[in-house]
Amino acid sequence: MTARSLARGGTAFLAVGLALALVACTAGGGAGAGGRRAAAGASQDAAAPLSGDAVSALPVEQISSAAIPHLADGVASPTSRWYASLAFSDPGVPVYPTPLAFLATGDGFTVQRPAVSVSPTSIAAPFTGGLHLDLGATDYRVARTDPVSVTIAYTDATGPRARVTIAEGSPIVAVAAESDLDLVLPETPTEVAAGAWTVTLDGAVHLLVAPQAETDGSALRVPAGGTLQVAVPPDDGDPAAWAAAIGEPVTGVAVTGGIDDEGADTRLDYEGTDRTVVVPFAGLDAGSTSPADHCTLGTYDTPYGAASACASTTLEWSVPRIAPAAEYDLAGTDDATRASLLAQASDDLAATGALPDDTYFGGKALARLGDLLSLARTLGDADLATRIADRLAAELEPWTVADGCATRAAKCFVYDDRLHLVVGKEVGFGAEDGNDHHFHYGYFLAAAGALAAARPDLVDELGPVMNALAADVAGGSGDALTALRVFDPYRGHSWAAGLAPFADGNNQESSSEAVAAWNGLALWAEASGDDELLGRAEWLLSNEAAAARTLWLEPTDLPAGYAHTIVSISWGAKRDDATWFSAEPSAILGIQALPLGPVSLEYLAGDPARVAENVADAGDTAFTGPLGDYVQAYSALGSPDAASAAATAFAARTTFDDGWSKSLALAWVAAVQARSG
Repeated sequence: MTARSLARGGTAFLAVGLALALVACTAGGGAGAGGRRAAAGASQDAAAPLSGDAVSALPVEQISSAAIPHLADGVASPTSRWYASLAFSDPGVPVYPTPLAFLATGDGFTVQRPAVSVSPTSIAAPFTGGLHLDLGATDYRVARTDPVSVTIAYTDATGPRARVTIAEGSPIVAVAAESDLDLVLPETPTEVAAGAWTVTLDGAVHLLVAPQAETDGSALRVPAGGTLQVAVPPDDGDPAAWAAAIGEPVTGVAVTGGIDDEGADTRLDYEGTDRTVVVPFAGLDAGSTSPADHCTLGTYDTPYGAASACASTTLEWSVPRIAPAAEYDLAGTDDATRASLLAQASDDLAATGALPDDTYFGGKALARLGDLLSLARTLGDADLATRIADRLAAELEPWTVADGCATRAAKCFVYDDRLHLVVGKEVGFGAEDGNDHHFHYGYFLAAAGALAAARPDLVDELGPVMNALAADVAGGSGDALTALRVFDPYRGHSWAAGLAPFADGNNQESSSEAVAAWNGLALWAEASGDDELLGRAEWLLSNEAAAARTLWLEPTDLPAGYAHTIVSISWGAKRDDATWFSAEPSAILGIQALPLGPVSLEYLAGDPARVAENVADAGDTAFTGPLGDYVQAYSALGSPDAASAAATAFAARTTFDDGWSKSLALAWVAAVQARSG
């Protein structure tokens, strides 16, 4: 993990409250999917959202009944963030500014360095209590947000008490006193440097850095206008060294990133200070080598592995670039196989009944038609492609009438100006609260991208609604939609829960649907000629694909005692071998594969031996249980024999998941065989 500098080139391509500019390496070399590191660097200015007024054509309607008890006036609802529950949950639930755990309470907050425990199905470090600081408050509100950090304003009946900022990658809670704060500590603090003290609670040393404060026994008084920073170093961290490394409090985190020929780069600048301590996310740091000289402040044990504490204001890393893909390379496939695929695709089209009205299953059905269209075009059957395109255009048409919900209650979208969301009128899986939007809308965008590629004349018709969906999950739109709403730049993956009312933080289950979402976004951007959106989509796609492999399907840091080869739900505070819908092993693996398609080959096919291990871990019912068709298709990446077995099985199989079909399953295996042969 060594520092490297960045030279900027190209065009900025992100977003409200942050700047995501194209960057290129000028020193140090790329680190790949595991190379997160700390470095020095300046903060970035914010940029305008990619999208303009993306939602003005949609009817305004509030479908969600969710309460928002802890949000300051004028602040957009922070759905789908790692800290979303701070605004929505009352009483509050913990959030996880890695590597810490944090609980906001009416009077103040509690901070903890949580301990890791391991079971056969879980690796967890939940909040169990810690150092509580009573700020003398009676209420708190989320007052400032960005994708990585959040500021909470505490008040009492007379006015402001303090502003508290927490951030992923910062092991420090920053408190800006707006009134005199008289804090009662669990013991008389020990001075370790001027303006810095330690207290020990439950075996953990807590460092309090407050240059303007005074102590009196176990009391710490921070005057109005003063600051307090509460750090919880790891066991091998030297409090005096930490005190020397901590400057002014962090006030926010700026994000820069982009793509070049080699990879997708990301940089986080912790703003407001010229020195602080940062911690790279361990889950994507598994491949790094010895830490840089400034990463010597100790090592945290986290559910995602060991994480070094670094004296720096910047984190930066690179992951391999993944190009969006809609079509398989079937150029070497024999004529008989091609003819069989076309005949089956025609049968699959004929067997397609009425499509669902909700945004998840309806979106999957539309994407299935888009995949059939891409397959027909790949194989050169113009007549079949025309028939599929006709059906897809007819099915998409009601969804793409921007004001459709003004006259009907299904197959249309509205704008919720309270939660700042684009919402389908027929909701499912809590989408009205922000749940799973990237999963749902990625399917729509993929379908629209396939249709627009075949019929460019439809771009203007599709554009208003598709651009609204793109803005909802990634692009932003002025004050209406927050850019990067579902994506967490620090962790390199998205969050699925809109309100995140969970004691373990936010979560994401289907890493593969998240990858598919950004592939769909890229296909729509490409077909509609939006180069800025395409750049952002490729950056999101590359990061999410790296996370899918490193955190879900091919983690290298699984501890002894955990009995499986994959993780199926990643949380803020834990990793689970589970799903939300089934305990069957086939479902646990299958949800990390669907919807298999051309882009899946770009990130799932790198380690055949690990594929075979994962399939073996799914047990004897891997191919026959829920989502077993996807597991068998995934198994084809393990060896030529497994691919042949999958081809034979799919030729005889009569039922497939609603997100694909027999022809698409057979095309997948043919593409796998062509790739390896």
